[in-house]
Amino acid sequence: MENKKIAAMEDIISIVLRAGVLLSITVICAGLFLHIVLKLAAGSLIIKIGLYILFLTPFARLVVSLFIFLIEKDLIYFAITLAIIVIIVVSNLLVSAKM
Repeated sequence: MENKKIAAMEDIISIVLRAGVLLSITVICAGLFLHIVLKLAAGSLIIKIGLYILFLTPFARLVVSLFIFLIEKDLIYFAITLAIIVIIVVSNLLVSAKM
């Protein structure tokens, strides 16, 4: 029973990571097409959006893990994951405030 839960959690996380990477690749390719073939300036913005999606994919994994740990009532891992998310968000806010 426990192995099925772990496998299901790993499957969900795997889907999130794959979807993030595939979405990122699709957006970056669209941006490259617009920038190189159609010579549109918006293409570089779309490429940047694709890169942001790629950077946020591991963060999305953390958020999904947080909910999985909450559903499983695994409070220790929930607290650890929440602490990591808070550290990432606060550090990004602090860096953004200094710019």
